[in-house]
Amino acid sequence: MSKWNSRRIQRALLAGTALGALAGLAAPTLAMAAAPADSSQVQEIIVTAQRRSENIQQVPVSIQAFTAKAITDLGIKSSADLGQLTPNVDIAMPAGAGNQPIITIRGIGLNDYDTNNAGPNGIYVDEVYLSAPASQTFQTFDLQRIEVLKGPQGTLYGRNTSGGAINFVSVKPTDQVEGDFHVEYSSFNSFNFEGGIGGPIAPNLDARAALVVNHSDGYMRNDLTGNLENGSNNYATRLQLLWKPTDNLKVLFNVHGGQVDNRPNEYRHIGVLNPSSGALCTVAQTYAGGCVDLYGYGTPKGFYNGAYNRQAHLKVNSLGSYLRADLTHGPITYTSITSFEHNDKIHPEDSDASPNRLLEIDFGVRSNTFTQEFRAAGSGEKYSWVGGVYYLHEDLHQNQPIYVLLDLDKFYGAGAGDGKAYRAYDQSHQVTDAYAVFGQGDYSITDKLKLTLGGRFTGERRTFSYVGSWQYQEGGMDNFAPLTTVSYSPNALNNTAFSWRAAADYHFTSSIHAYASVATGFKSGDFNGSFLGLDHDQIVRELKPVSPETVTAYEVGLKSSLFENRLILDLAAFYNEYKNMQVFVLVPVNGVGVNVLDNAKKAHTDGIDAEVIARPFSRLTTTLNLGLLDTKLDTFIAKRSPDQTDYSGNQLPLSPHVSFSGLVDYKQPVVGGALDFQFGANYKSHQYFDITNDPYTTQGGYWIENARVAYQFDNDRWEVAAFVRNLSDQKYYLDAFDLSFVGFIQAIVGTPRTFGVEANFRY
Repeated sequence: MSKWNSRRIQRALLAGTALGALAGLAAPTLAMAAAPADSSQVQEIIVTAQRRSENIQQVPVSIQAFTAKAITDLGIKSSADLGQLTPNVDIAMPAGAGNQPIITIRGIGLNDYDTNNAGPNGIYVDEVYLSAPASQTFQTFDLQRIEVLKGPQGTLYGRNTSGGAINFVSVKPTDQVEGDFHVEYSSFNSFNFEGGIGGPIAPNLDARAALVVNHSDGYMRNDLTGNLENGSNNYATRLQLLWKPTDNLKVLFNVHGGQVDNRPNEYRHIGVLNPSSGALCTVAQTYAGGCVDLYGYGTPKGFYNGAYNRQAHLKVNSLGSYLRADLTHGPITYTSITSFEHNDKIHPEDSDASPNRLLEIDFGVRSNTFTQEFRAAGSGEKYSWVGGVYYLHEDLHQNQPIYVLLDLDKFYGAGAGDGKAYRAYDQSHQVTDAYAVFGQGDYSITDKLKLTLGGRFTGERRTFSYVGSWQYQEGGMDNFAPLTTVSYSPNALNNTAFSWRAAADYHFTSSIHAYASVATGFKSGDFNGSFLGLDHDQIVRELKPVSPETVTAYEVGLKSSLFENRLILDLAAFYNEYKNMQVFVLVPVNGVGVNVLDNAKKAHTDGIDAEVIARPFSRLTTTLNLGLLDTKLDTFIAKRSPDQTDYSGNQLPLSPHVSFSGLVDYKQPVVGGALDFQFGANYKSHQYFDITNDPYTTQGGYWIENARVAYQFDNDRWEVAAFVRNLSDQKYYLDAFDLSFVGFIQAIVGTPRTFGVEANFRY
């Protein structure tokens, strides 16, 4: 497929506007079409993307939503699963479950695994922003809805998000006794239980408790020990209390926590050195499997095999709470949300994915985050508005020792590691204080035309203290010279910015409308969080904070509900222009890989999002989502890297040109209930995993197919189902890092084919 460029996207924007006009002319004809006797409408989805409850088809924003039933049917267990199901969205887990995801929306993301640097896409749970990236894999259970918003969201959300936002909305307490329970057993001895129950416990007081438990033996085989890897052993729980002392006041208290305690996900080791000459293999030779790392360890024959010497557990503890109060006084509703989040993680990574001590890292992080948001909202016959203030304080500590070439003497003779093998210790302390004043208003000029205008002022201060120390091997293996220490404290940055959004929304009919918007976004400056060089000048260069990035986002869209709401057709074309985009790259410095966080002077992304939902008759529903995307680093020379390589013209990472998801759902009544047949397919085209467009770390296009058959009882309370995910057993990579400076590629593999059964009960 040819790439979308700026000129083409401008044509697409004009075409979208013209299409909206044609839709307005065609509407009377569509309305006259006779509906079959068994006609059923596509299910209406209510979202709160604009801080008020609205039909998703009336929201002039590109948004994809998943209902509670869809979350269960599609097997969505964490934020990472959304990346396969949402076109133009990619969510990578570079260090496996329990660690932070790298979220890319429409090509906008930050491929940085350092925990001190949250990306440009916000994760919200019940309107609470999760600042610490490592906490983003918790709380995704007992959900009422998931909303994926594309494009800057700064004028409505407490934390500025220049790329987009993902909202997880949990099930809330109600005045009636309600419960939802899900039990699942699948391949690799995997077990999942998820349940929530709630109802009134006292006058004007409702409660809901929820729990999720996961266990799996894992699908990677450790050839060194014979054990299985990439399993899971975690749980999370949530308790909510809703107090309604008067008709005008609601107070919601939420406390939640979770724990991960299992072996961390292991990587696939791919050797890149010629075993005879030690020269770098070609890409074809590398993936043919005949190459080795610096110690001569090659690529395992089995795609899901490896030999892993580290046996320590990944341990993550998460605890948080929030208090929300909503007071309605006349036409205005006042809202206060106070939250606290604690996250503590130690991840003993077998970085080299081998039986030897070539490269090993311990990722340790502890964070405490406090946020406070006050806002007010009101509406009238022709207008609606929301405004507020927001404050965030985050205190984050990192302790990340790295061990390099410790077994060098084993393979190259006694003393070979002297002056080469080393242990380095990275410790840092980052404090972030951010505040914002934001607001957005809508005004209907006519019954058909509505204008939107919003603005936001953001201020942020960060301090970053760093202590780095290292010691080289001296006098043979496991003997080391005294520590050499470099300390920098504190480095600080202060950023302020004003961002805005302007939009027009025109209704051709009650069910067809087009919109056009221009919005700006801002992401504050950041610090390079870890694994700096061992040279003083290099460390100074790396610790200099990167500049803030800004984006101007243009979008036109069409939303239509046709044939008495049996056909949904939504289109959006977008163009995002970036200045000083923050980028991350791993580069070799003096034979060692070093993190480089830098600014690309100019970059852009553009493309199209399309969604079609059809329900031609009551038993059949089809859903098709298509994303077309072009991304480019227009101007970027890596000035913080010693070689200052020019990467201008490269494609952004985790940004395939084509992404697609489709689902067919057919129900067949049978005695005592109904059979529900579902088949889904998802596609991603070729993509790179870093900004260098390294041919050694790319993923070709691939399909993932899923199937599910369920029996639903007439009372709609019970459902039993069987499913298969990754039906064709596609072997693919979710992410990869080029560590050829020590002779291998570190690759994160996708989950193989799994079969399972499940039972669901609701009352």
